[in-house]
Amino acid sequence: MSPARIPYPHFKGCLLLLLCLAGTLVYGCDPPQEETLISANASASASAPFQIQSGVRGGMRVVGNTSLPNTFNPYMASESSSLAVIYRMFSGLTRLNAATRQIEPDLAESWEVSADQRVYTLQLRKDLKWSDGMPLTAGDVVFTYNQIINNPGIPNNYRDFWSYQGSFPKVQQINPSKVKFTLNQPFAPALYNLAAPILPRHIFKTKDKPDAQNQIAFNQMWGLTTPPEQIIVNGPWKLGRYLAGQRVELQPNPFYYEKDAQGQRLPYLEQLIFLDVQDANSALLKFREGETDVYDLRPEDYDLLNREQKSGNFKIYNLGANPSSLFIMFNQSRARNHQNKPLIDPVKSAWFRNLQFRKALAHTINKEGLIQSIYKGRAVSQTTHLNPHNPFFNPHIPDYGYAPDKAQALLKEAGFKLSKKGQLFDPQGHRVEFELTTNASSTERDATCAILRQEWEKLGIKVNYRPQAFNSLISQVHETLDWEVVLMGFAGSSFEPHFSSSRWKRDGRMHLFNLGHPNRWSARQPTQYSDWEIEMEKLYTQAAITPDFDKRKALYWQAQELERRHLPFLYLVSELSLLAVRGNLGNVYPSIFGGSGLNQVNWNSQYHFIKP
Repeated sequence: MSPARIPYPHFKGCLLLLLCLAGTLVYGCDPPQEETLISANASASASAPFQIQSGVRGGMRVVGNTSLPNTFNPYMASESSSLAVIYRMFSGLTRLNAATRQIEPDLAESWEVSADQRVYTLQLRKDLKWSDGMPLTAGDVVFTYNQIINNPGIPNNYRDFWSYQGSFPKVQQINPSKVKFTLNQPFAPALYNLAAPILPRHIFKTKDKPDAQNQIAFNQMWGLTTPPEQIIVNGPWKLGRYLAGQRVELQPNPFYYEKDAQGQRLPYLEQLIFLDVQDANSALLKFREGETDVYDLRPEDYDLLNREQKSGNFKIYNLGANPSSLFIMFNQSRARNHQNKPLIDPVKSAWFRNLQFRKALAHTINKEGLIQSIYKGRAVSQTTHLNPHNPFFNPHIPDYGYAPDKAQALLKEAGFKLSKKGQLFDPQGHRVEFELTTNASSTERDATCAILRQEWEKLGIKVNYRPQAFNSLISQVHETLDWEVVLMGFAGSSFEPHFSSSRWKRDGRMHLFNLGHPNRWSARQPTQYSDWEIEMEKLYTQAAITPDFDKRKALYWQAQELERRHLPFLYLVSELSLLAVRGNLGNVYPSIFGGSGLNQVNWNSQYHFIKP
């Protein structure tokens, strides 16, 4: 078959569930009332169909971000501040339409799938070009998949996604405009994985091999000091200028393939600017003063901004529970570095690997208290890594519940003892003390950490709180690996559970709670894994190669139940996605399926225009 769009096949039972769960917000309707906001848990599934209007060329949009990118390299980026910009600059073979909730062609104009669902043959669009004017061909696709994604020296989540196949797909060029993927076995999320950014072979063809020092040049390319003209893209936007600590300016890629119904080349806008606003308070101020055109509301912002919608010429969209997950994570790694030093103090690692310890701390989380005190009632409890919009979400996962007495009992059962001074000691006599960190720019996370510290100190635990800049936090979690306890979040998918797979594969880049797999930890002592981690990887592997929806659902439900029993993450709450959007923006369609945060507005930025 060679469809124009492939609909996601699993929503027949999901739409009704979403509509029944709570109220909805229809695109273009009046702002939601308070009672709608509190109960809302629906999504763009109930929105009016999105119709692209012919736009007016010119003008600019300004988006406020609390952090700017760490890199412009699509395969070195793992944090939201980089990906928010990179997603606008690069295209894959397919893409997800957040309005229709369908996989549709991007650089590929069509595809055929063999009867055994193992061979995907994709036809590229005619006359594709890179932003430097060079032809974009099947050779670029083959190079991206074979030399970049499937390169053990280039850590990337896309390789992790394919690894559940057992072997990487065989990617071949049929002719300059046609490419074939041969899979080891049927793979349910294959079309989603084909959205990986395609990179220019003529730029990187000599940069993907280790040098004499065993360093791969690709991993250092397209950093923040790279001249904009050297960053060659295929998406609607290219880098115009980067000013450190100030802004990223994107301008239209003159060779982007999309045109509107009148033949005008997209994007319509002359500039898309990402402004460094440092923190949420500054972001709010700049939006109220008209410097930015969209704003991702904190729960406490709604009462203020609701009164200003008419005078400020904007609307507030309630898209339901945010698809991202927010959690407490403990560093359970037993790996050692090149100096044979443990990444994490073995004494603390033993606490963090103790299930009774993690269960005890789970019982100190008063989620309803967090929802009311910090999120003003505009949030819902989280129990699993999948969000309620996802058709594979298991709604029957019970919460551990707020039970401080039970927490104390669990610690006592595990051999922890409370001194006369109210200090907690482990069975070997070590004082229980650890560092808690999160990103400093989030007032909600800072307030949550303050409440958790109070609860944990009631148990006799000494908590040293050290918030830090977001990019520094990401570096510590991904590179130095010397963190102890962290409050952070993962971007989530409202469509495909396999996008969470990297966190469950033992050698996955996002298996952050227990890093140190032998495949990635050569010449150093690797970590050790529990039986449940092996079982979780097997469940995700089986689900990925199972085409039948109901059978996949059963496997993902088992995975969520297994996660709940072993608690690698202590989930907190998911705030409602409340987005304020200026009324002068055309072709804007806020959707929970666009990703997280302002990606829910920016996902179709090539169509945006300024209304006259």
